[in-house]
Amino acid sequence: MARFSSPRIAIVLIFVFVTAGWVGGPANLYDDEAVRTLAFVRGTWPPLSSAAVAFTQLGSAYATLGLAAVAALWLWRQGHRRKAAFLAAAVASERLAADGLKLLFDRSRPAFDLHPVTVSSSSFPSGHAANSMAVFLLVALIAVDGRHRRLAVTLALVMALLIGLSRPFLGVHWPSDVVGGWALGMLAVWVAIAAARGFGLEGSSRRGLETLSNGREG
Repeated sequence: MARFSSPRIAIVLIFVFVTAGWVGGPANLYDDEAVRTLAFVRGTWPPLSSAAVAFTQLGSAYATLGLAAVAALWLWRQGHRRKAAFLAAAVASERLAADGLKLLFDRSRPAFDLHPVTVSSSSFPSGHAANSMAVFLLVALIAVDGRHRRLAVTLALVMALLIGLSRPFLGVHWPSDVVGGWALGMLAVWVAIAAARGFGLEGSSRRGLETLSNGREG
């Protein structure tokens, strides 16, 4: 398995992000057709919409920042203050990057029908996809001990994927927004792995971040 900390991985993630931002959006026929089709499915099977709304709430600012805050406070109370500070800084940096990139790309959202959930910012990248991918993985890798880390990482990835998929299903994002968001979230984790070495994190949190780097359990 390729090492996640390899510069090649970062290059691939940046390429995916830039490509999704460049070719996706309202002018992309595949994005347009996908959102229109999902709008039809949403109207045909209302229970799926309810499930998607529930999943999408798990990627909200309240949920992701709340989880990061709880994990950081728990680490702080356990005496792992450097880990707590590192987690908080990594999460805050990723969120600021996502919000800044939204302003930079300023892509309009789909507007084929009424959205089942409220939105307040531009479309690319998907903040729900980026934030859930970054926060869930960072918490799993930094705050969870080695015995349960593999399961935590798996759950983090599954939840981030489901949250991302809920966004175009609900008609509030183009699929390329979500792909770009996932790439940005993974890139934030890649940067955290690199920063952990320079930051000198000790013990299990550094090994946790290197779980992805080494392609094995830390």
